[in-house]
Amino acid sequence: MKTIVALSTPPLNAAVHIIRISGTEAFNIINQITTTKILKIGYKIQKTKIIDNQQIIDNVLINTFVTPQSYTGEDLVEINCHGGYFLANKIIELLIKHGCVLALPGEFTQRAFMNNKLTLIEAESINNLINTTSTQGILLANNGLHPQVIMKMHEFKNTLFNLLGQIEINIDYPEYDDVPNISNTEFKKQIKSLINTSQKIINDSMMALPIFEGINVTIIGQPNVGKSSLFNAILKESRAIVSSIPGTTRDVVSAKVNIGGVTINLQDTAGLRISKNTIEKLGILKTHESLSKSALIIWVIDGSQKNTKENLWIEKLLFDKNYIKVINKSDLTQKSQAKGIRVSAKNNNIVNLIKALLKRLQTKLDWNQNTIILQSSHAIGSMQNVNEQLKKTLNIMNQRQTIDLTLEFLQTALKNIDHILGNTKEYNFINELFRKFCLGK
Repeated sequence: MKTIVALSTPPLNAAVHIIRISGTEAFNIINQITTTKILKIGYKIQKTKIIDNQQIIDNVLINTFVTPQSYTGEDLVEINCHGGYFLANKIIELLIKHGCVLALPGEFTQRAFMNNKLTLIEAESINNLINTTSTQGILLANNGLHPQVIMKMHEFKNTLFNLLGQIEINIDYPEYDDVPNISNTEFKKQIKSLINTSQKIINDSMMALPIFEGINVTIIGQPNVGKSSLFNAILKESRAIVSSIPGTTRDVVSAKVNIGGVTINLQDTAGLRISKNTIEKLGILKTHESLSKSALIIWVIDGSQKNTKENLWIEKLLFDKNYIKVINKSDLTQKSQAKGIRVSAKNNNIVNLIKALLKRLQTKLDWNQNTIILQSSHAIGSMQNVNEQLKKTLNIMNQRQTIDLTLEFLQTALKNIDHILGNTKEYNFINELFRKFCLGK
């Protein structure tokens, strides 16, 4: 494999930048651009200068790691240089000139995975740890790095593998008296246990997933009721255009905000009303699309106005949805009979709304370090497939059909467990997965 290089720190001017090199030629390449020989010794910090044709580029510190004792499992060198972005790029250009290739997003972690330094759960946990914007996210991402969690996943796989092996032995070698037959009662007991375990993993992981990805919250209401003002008040900055002209917001405006340790994907939408304006109608259509993807909806009503037919229509639209009703413009009137949380978005008086949001959005996840939390939607999907295959297996046994009919279902379940753990040779899948990681990690 080629020796790769990338900037591991954010691409901007800072105090220090870290440039990471990994591969068999890492030490040969670094020694072509330094004034002193960088020794191939693991866990060592060496001071030197980076040069280009005898011209000094920077004074740096070099951290060295030798295969297999490194993050990637390969020879790995980290250059700690001064934090000019142009300077860091200059050093990377020199490294490429002398034999490195620019790393793809997530390629360092992908190599760690391919070299058995990380399981797929651990790799996804690292990505979640990097991208999280909440305290809960930090705790849950670290869950996937806990050895006990990985051990439990392997125990689940081994139980499934042993059941499958026992059935295959009983089918292929029925003549051997010293090979014990697994009883239907014991078989069903173990399958039920696996079903219960897999369902708990799915339930816990589904509750944790919004913490990693953010909870979708959409603000809706008629035009000119103060949706954009409320959006800006929640963000504590002006992101959406505010105007007294109805229909100003024509598209969905999105932003992430952390409220009480919970990450929210907040959306401001076009006003809901009957409109003949083609562009406004497209905005209203996008509002409907946002509604279908939201975990919580903030329905804003103008408290200074009487109730309208449009509000009655919106109320019917929200019949089976999770929403908070907000009475805005409370600074203009105290006489509104409408029931809901009273706010003044214009005056940033939204304390009661924030309290209501926190109450609705707090995740009721009962977990500890030993709880298995899958770190991505695709891993949860694989576990759902495992659960379905196990239920099909149990159904066959309840119908008193022959046990060999369960083989296909158990083999599919085992394949999905391997998928979660990363014991797969599907390189297209692996490449696609690690492209979601940041460059230099």
